[in-house]
Amino acid sequence: MGAPMDEPVGRVLRASTESFSAGARAEMLNVPPFGQVVKVQPREEGRAVIYGLLYDTRIDDDPMVRQLVLADTVSEEMVRDQRMHRITPVEMSVLCIGYLSAQGVRHTLPPHPAMSLDAVHMCTSQEVRAVTERFDYFRLVLNSGMVPSEQLLAAHLLLSSETHDNEQDQYAYLVEAGREIARLLSNDLPRLDNLLRLIYPM
Repeated sequence: MGAPMDEPVGRVLRASTESFSAGARAEMLNVPPFGQVVKVQPREEGRAVIYGLLYDTRIDDDPMVRQLVLADTVSEEMVRDQRMHRITPVEMSVLCIGYLSAQGVRHTLPPHPAMSLDAVHMCTSQEVRAVTERFDYFRLVLNSGMVPSEQLLAAHLLLSSETHDNEQDQYAYLVEAGREIARLLSNDLPRLDNLLRLIYPM
C-alpha cells in the first residue's frame, strides 16, 4: 500500500514558479504515478497551496548501488536495506497547474514558488475532482516545453476520470476533456489525433 493521504509523499528540493522537484525515500509504492495530481502544503500561513501534475520520477544511483551492481549476488535483505537507507532520494518532478485562492482553485501559475522542505501530498479523489472540474489548465500543460505534454495530459485525464463514481460519468468526463483538447489543438491535427487516441477508453 502507498502512503496515507495525510502523509507526505515527499518534500520540496527545488522550485520555480512553473515547476518543482520533490525528494522521497525509495519505497516506490509511496511515489505517485505519472500524471497524478499532487499538492504542496506550505509550512507557513499566507502562502497558497500549489497543485501540479507529476511528470517525471528519477532514481539516481549512489555509491552503494554502484558497488552492489558489481556483486555476484545481492540478497533481498541488502536490497531492502539499500532502499531504506540510500543517501540519494527518489526525485519527483511536478508541473504547476494552479493554486488555491480565497475564491477557489485558480488554473494559473502560483504567485510564489514552493519553498524547500514544504510537504508534497497526493490529492484525494475529492481534491482531484475540484482541481479538474474545469479544463483551464490544459493550455499550461500543452504549451510547456519541459514535459511530454501529450503523454502527461492523457495519463492525467485517465487517472482523474477514475475519481468519478461510475463508468458513465468517467466516459462523460473524458468526452468533455476531448472537446476542450480539440478546441485548443484545432490547428495541430496530428497532435490532436495522438492525444485523443491516448485518452480513448479501452
